[in-house]
Amino acid sequence: MKLKINELAKLLGVTTMTIRRYEDHGYINPERDSSDYRWYSEKDITKMVQLRLMRKCGFSHPALESITGSPVDKILEVSQQRLDEIDEEMRRLKYLRHWLKDNILMTNRISELGSGFMRRECPPLRYVIYGTNEEIFNEKERLKTVNDFLYKVEEVQPIYLIKQNELSQPEPTLYCGLAFKEQDIERLGLDDIVKNDKYIEKYPMLDCVYSIISCGKTKKDLADARKDAYKRFKAYLKENSLEPAGDAVCYIIAMLGDREHYMLSIPVKEKKK
Repeated sequence: MKLKINELAKLLGVTTMTIRRYEDHGYINPERDSSDYRWYSEKDITKMVQLRLMRKCGFSHPALESITGSPVDKILEVSQQRLDEIDEEMRRLKYLRHWLKDNILMTNRISELGSGFMRRECPPLRYVIYGTNEEIFNEKERLKTVNDFLYKVEEVQPIYLIKQNELSQPEPTLYCGLAFKEQDIERLGLDDIVKNDKYIEKYPMLDCVYSIISCGKTKKDLADARKDAYKRFKAYLKENSLEPAGDAVCYIIAMLGDREHYMLSIPVKEKKK
């Protein structure tokens, strides 16, 4: 069996440019007739099929070049390396899927809760603060921790922290940070990140009341929505004989749409009689 380049391209569903590029890489070496036309054999077809499959597996061209014409031991070494990379990618995607699923659940809370409240325990968190709504903290070690959270923790969550003594203020300081659940330290293998890092703080498991804040895109929109949420929150506390019991955490659910959505979690305790 012999095929011209356009016939091979049609068979494999690729362009003739792709076939020429594979030839330039040294993967295949077609015969040429007296008129310098390329003719591809059955082996060339099989090589192209295998190359396409390996490219689908994510093998880079340098990796493929390194095994072309190499002993089987070299092929095994490069293949095992790629398998290890795929396993790591699958591990990473598993965690990202978990984060996305959690984010979808939180987003669904927007319509489920509406202007109402939900009372449940807040899971213990580890978090790092990188600034406030007025300034960014620039300590070198702090910035390294922030980068560790961003690039080494798959299931990280952006938050605002509001100090308990500022909850009722018209414009409280918003401490901007990144957080993950303490239970994920072992599950995600984050011991090296949290070990002896003075910028990573703990937020304990607390009995909390949750509410949704939805607002427009401006700073004033957020301030007005937060004040309205806290007004509703105070009424809920009074009705249920509760009082604030710690710093509030505001989980950032969505900021990319036409409106911004947050989930405000405020620790509570039974009010003393």
